[in-house]
Amino acid sequence: MKTLYISDLDGTLLNSHAELNPYTIEILNSLIEKGMDFSIATARTAATVTPILSSLKLTVPVVLMNGVIRYDMARKEYLNTWYLPAETAALILRTAKQFHLTGFLYEIKENKLATYYENLTNDAMTEYYTERKVKFHKTFIQVEDLLEAAGIHTIYYAMLDSREALLPAYEIYQTIPGISTAFYQDNYNKDGMWFLEVFSNNATKYNAVMTLRENLGYDRVVCFGDNLNDLPMFKACDVTCAVANAKDEVKAAAAHVIRSNEEDGVAKWLLEHFE
Repeated sequence: MKTLYISDLDGTLLNSHAELNPYTIEILNSLIEKGMDFSIATARTAATVTPILSSLKLTVPVVLMNGVIRYDMARKEYLNTWYLPAETAALILRTAKQFHLTGFLYEIKENKLATYYENLTNDAMTEYYTERKVKFHKTFIQVEDLLEAAGIHTIYYAMLDSREALLPAYEIYQTIPGISTAFYQDNYNKDGMWFLEVFSNNATKYNAVMTLRENLGYDRVVCFGDNLNDLPMFKACDVTCAVANAKDEVKAAAAHVIRSNEEDGVAKWLLEHFE
């Protein structure tokens, strides 16, 4: 039976410093060398995933931005991209502005990712921006109005704010045809800020995992997650595992609750169960 093992990153495979523990690196590479097909499904972009995963010998395409992209790490190539129609992107941005919200707008053009923003309006946005710019050398482009940046290559809009501030926009996004959302708490922000991410309804972790399954001929998929944006992925998998630090809703949906991300839970489970 051909099996794909696929894991979320933040809060699942990564520790609280957003890094891979040496033990996890050692075990994963050892199992990959023995024939394990292993991949990642994350909300992160290629710019931040590439250095984080540089020590792993991945051969299977990874899923980025909650399913918007499948990406070949070795060839540094976007294998598919789900774009938002220009009028839909504009509606998403106008809705955010209605509630005095702003965020980061992503586009892919000619195999290159660009990230636009207007202002950093809270500490969570500043932390998000600073980590990616300083640690991962990601390029951000400041503009006066995101509506001017939105076009036919727009793929994703991400906001960071309190749950209460984001909730009215989230409720409206639920009614807009052709889009999906991921609404979940930030793993690393001590003030409990939330992400609200908006993208094409073709671009979910569910669809991305199903595409990997069909295109690469997997009979079975085993997945690992911790947060609410992992629940769509769970629906595409045969075996579901939640780390001990996962949200209660994720644990309830999982077939197995394993050790936490700080305890190398994914690596230890794979070491015990990979055949």
